[in-house]
Amino acid sequence: MAGLGALVALVVVPLVGSTPAQASPATPLRSSALVPGTPCHIDMVACVALGDRGFNGKAWLIEDGRVARGPVDASTGGPGEDTPTGTFHVLSKDLSHRSSETTDSAGQPSAMPYSVFFTKSGVAFHGGGDVGNRTAGCIRLANADARYFFNNLNVGDTVEVVDGSSADYQPEPDQAPSRRRGGGLLGL
Repeated sequence: MAGLGALVALVVVPLVGSTPAQASPATPLRSSALVPGTPCHIDMVACVALGDRGFNGKAWLIEDGRVARGPVDASTGGPGEDTPTGTFHVLSKDLSHRSSETTDSAGQPSAMPYSVFFTKSGVAFHGGGDVGNRTAGCIRLANADARYFFNNLNVGDTVEVVDGSSADYQPEPDQAPSRRRGGGLLGL
């Protein structure tokens, strides 16, 4: 019996004073590091900084913790049709989507080429229309940028949308908006 007591002591002693194991979170912990020149975390694939009332937003595509494209101009939802902030995952893509919320000058559903949807309510990156006009909540990009995002984002990729007017985000002084072509994942 003495041997059994010693065995129990060996098993119990290392546990005395230690903290109990924590359950692992349902979602992976996000890195606190930001991608240089963006307001988004290093483990994101796409980043959006909302502008003032839907104007002057910026978007980036991120590869391996570095900017692959951006910042590019983006218009977003304005008051009453605000673009949601938070972390999302790409749900689907549609090369030739038509809006169910807005119409063009001929009264037809607005073209939303290169749509990359990342919310269940239908918020997407897309081209079409004037980047200077607010959206019904989506992230409108110039067609060339929307095509690049479409070609380089995959279902499941992580998108972070932040309030670009936040005092926490200050673009790097040498980061002027770019319309770079080439490089990145597909070089488009």
